[in-house]
Amino acid sequence: MQVYAFKIRYKKNKEDKDYLTEIIFAKSLSEAKRLAHEKFWKEKWSEFSVDFLKFNAYARYLRTSYKKLMPILNLIRGKNLDEAINIVAFIPRKAARMVEKLLLSVKANIEYLLDRYPNLNINNFFILELFATKGPFIKRWDTKYRGMGTRILKPMSHLTVRVGYKEMAKKLKKEKEVVRG
Repeated sequence: MQVYAFKIRYKKNKEDKDYLTEIIFAKSLSEAKRLAHEKFWKEKWSEFSVDFLKFNAYARYLRTSYKKLMPILNLIRGKNLDEAINIVAFIPRKAARMVEKLLLSVKANIEYLLDRYPNLNINNFFILELFATKGPFIKRWDTKYRGMGTRILKPMSHLTVRVGYKEMAKKLKKEKEVVRG
């Protein structure tokens, strides 16, 4: 049976401004909430929330347009993290290097947690969301005939990656659909 990692955010006192985080392992979201509720009563927390463990990574102000990133993102969307890194490594484009750098950063963050939580399995992490959005333009001027000039717009983009358990994400989507319906 699959064991998933969940993140608990809690406050010990109502006066605390920042949330503390803890990772627990459970078979389902309901079991994770039950375990968090037990800790809530034992350690006398003021409030808590439970969510499945996911990693967000952002690359801002990339010197390429989002249209050049889209074909690369479509290739790796929904893939295993290691598989996505291997796919991007063999694409001969500048935009692929930017995506690869971001994916390696996410993998490094997960590996950092592996030292503290040995039950965490890096092979279970998939790319849940992956998208690029428009960024600002860098504005330059180019000289033209008869002393005129034209504006050159160099596009930039923002890249967002969310990595987590694929099976857990599907279960949560189904639960949300049942609640809405």
